[in-house]
Amino acid sequence: MNDFTKGSISKQLIAFAVPMLIGNLFQQLYNIADALIVGRFVSGVALAAVGVSMNIAMFFIAALIGLTNGAAIVIAQFFGAKQIDRLKDTVSVSIVFYLVLSVLLSVLGITFAPQLLNMLDVSPYIFDDALTYLRIIMGGMIFPVFYNMYIAYLRALGDTRRPLYILIFTVVLNAGLTLLCVVVLNMGVMGAALSTVFSQMLATVLCYLYIRRFAPLLNVKKLFFDIKLFRTILKYGLPAALQLSFLSLAGLFITRLINYFGPAAMAGITAVTRIDALAIMPIATLGMALSTFVAQNMGAGNEERARKSFRVSLIYMVSFSVAISAILMIFAPQLISLFLNPGDADSAEILRVGQEYLNIMVIFYFLFAILFAYNGFFRGVGDAIIAMVFPVLSLTIRTISAYALVFFVGMGPEALAWSIPIGWGVNCILSVIYYKKRLWAGKLAT
Repeated sequence: MNDFTKGSISKQLIAFAVPMLIGNLFQQLYNIADALIVGRFVSGVALAAVGVSMNIAMFFIAALIGLTNGAAIVIAQFFGAKQIDRLKDTVSVSIVFYLVLSVLLSVLGITFAPQLLNMLDVSPYIFDDALTYLRIIMGGMIFPVFYNMYIAYLRALGDTRRPLYILIFTVVLNAGLTLLCVVVLNMGVMGAALSTVFSQMLATVLCYLYIRRFAPLLNVKKLFFDIKLFRTILKYGLPAALQLSFLSLAGLFITRLINYFGPAAMAGITAVTRIDALAIMPIATLGMALSTFVAQNMGAGNEERARKSFRVSLIYMVSFSVAISAILMIFAPQLISLFLNPGDADSAEILRVGQEYLNIMVIFYFLFAILFAYNGFFRGVGDAIIAMVFPVLSLTIRTISAYALVFFVGMGPEALAWSIPIGWGVNCILSVIYYKKRLWAGKLAT
């Protein structure tokens, strides 16, 4: 475990963030492996099916992951304040809640999968594959939820290094199983989905075994439910859950707009979103690390150190964003081509749409770095509401802008790329004003 209330901020931040970054990169490889292998060895139509169904699955999963991230802030604050009993009680209450809610949402997702696909106007060419993939992923939803819970809670205590080995093992296993099921056994998208669920299940089990042995603060031997602590968890977790759910909902509106341009556009943008998820990971990881830094120091009553950690993180995040933008602009065609089957008749159109989308978006990565730094600070000081409102507003503006650019300006799929920096820019302006006016002060867990 790590105590971030003393010592060098830069050294601690990097030492804490690097294992977390590697872990996040490998975690992203779950979805990337599916998209890459299906697109490369099956078809662009299958890639589009994976993309649309994962967007729907994330709408359900996001709410629970948001709750775990919010509860992790409470745990980090209790850890910084040395209130160990309340920390362990928080873990117990959250486990009971996540278990019940994840099972309920899983059943709903499986039952209404066809209706959800129809609501997004999914093309008949990809409907059956999308339905198969979606139902399998929803059936195993409990595993990514509990895996993310364990990882979020370990990070709240400053522990990122050893759980990384579990993640690396399961990601490699997932890639191997996906290749076996898709390429050797010719199971298509069904094989990709089954491989992902099995690997996530194994990761969850291994995390649980790790906590039992190496993280006694999180090892709850007897579960109980306390309404007062539950309300505290909701105070911080519900805004994060609503934020991610709304973001996922807006993402579904974007998905429906992409479907308007056909399977080739969906395939191209699906490939780019997988690349984007990896590219922004160093920035996003530093933002998550910053939240833990700020939460521990605010819990210890050291606001100046919390503010200094924000400034250091902001410099790193903007610097990384510029470097990442340059790399992606140079290698965009090669990266997108990794997801394409050279023999696919639509491969040229998929590449064109994907490259145009990526080249527009990456120019503005510095805006993403700024807004994610502020969001990490606001979440760390306990201002869960504003940490929800700003990103939600950003994506709302993005969604409205995308539809306006398509139906009023007459733009093509590139409108989806231009709408992204519009939302980021508004969020950055509001975040700077909110921070300067100190409207975030006085919102710690009590």
